[in-house]
Amino acid sequence: MIIYGVDWSHKEEKIAVFYDGGLLNKEPDYQVGDIVATENMPHQKCVELHHKGVTIYRCNTDLTKQIREKDDIEKTDDNDAKIIYEQFTSWSEHQNDETFRKFVYDMRLEALSYEVKVRSEAVEARKKAKQRTNLDPVLAELKADELKESVNYVNRLETKIKKHLIEFQIYNDYLKDIDGLGVASAGELISIIKDMARFSTVSKLWAYFGLDVRNGKAPKRKKGELANWSQRGRSLVLNDIVSNGFKMCGAATSKRPEPFEWRSVYDEFKKQEIEKNELRSEEEKLSKGHMDNRAIRRTGKEFLKRLYNSWKSLGKEVHQSG
Repeated sequence: MIIYGVDWSHKEEKIAVFYDGGLLNKEPDYQVGDIVATENMPHQKCVELHHKGVTIYRCNTDLTKQIREKDDIEKTDDNDAKIIYEQFTSWSEHQNDETFRKFVYDMRLEALSYEVKVRSEAVEARKKAKQRTNLDPVLAELKADELKESVNYVNRLETKIKKHLIEFQIYNDYLKDIDGLGVASAGELISIIKDMARFSTVSKLWAYFGLDVRNGKAPKRKKGELANWSQRGRSLVLNDIVSNGFKMCGAATSKRPEPFEWRSVYDEFKKQEIEKNELRSEEEKLSKGHMDNRAIRRTGKEFLKRLYNSWKSLGKEVHQSG
């Protein structure tokens, strides 16, 4: 059995590996029983190693940064791999906190994630097919049956997602009762979070979804760099869930005089933004779009906060995957 400290560089898609014999210049040939301690290894790579009989432990993404700053260590992939190795070997002697968490393969989560991905691809294919036929009525008539089937196919996939979702307690106890939140969004949300135990505070959950504040502003991806938050997660919460599900679909109608609960939450935040804007000078006033974006963002953070509290209050994790 060999213990490896592995730092995974998403930007350059390379890894640095450290073990008791020092640094390795390439990924080792892992054997059954080996242990990998890592900071940010992709989920699918963890699945691959799991099936090879390797035990994986993952730490919070800021562990190496904390050690580098404390000990004045230069930031390099090799140094980070060494830090992870040393921190894990020290932690493994007692395991009295959650510095590292064991990755446990969860077939339910893998199946849900698979169906969510297949649906996303089907929706994109359907969208492209409609774009190609919208400007050509002859082609649209010729392909009418195929276009109809593409809609039916997405509906069947959503039925599959719902069957997987009922295996998750957080869906049964909380998410399924939220008006405006569809099964596809609920499934993708669980697939992205995976294990709420990864987030010791709601602030860390917000940061993972890119909804934190950095240097007084919302984080933005710099050109040529990978974002250190889930870009799809942020789009899912702000666009699919809040903007489309709560704001657009949740408004009161003639048939439904009362708005959805989360539409009311959004309306209250929007009201607060308008009131604050009235107190600003003419030079400082925000546009209607800017205020709306702020209200959407605040609604998204509130949604994640309540989800975080509900998930944590279950008393046990819905699943044990990392």
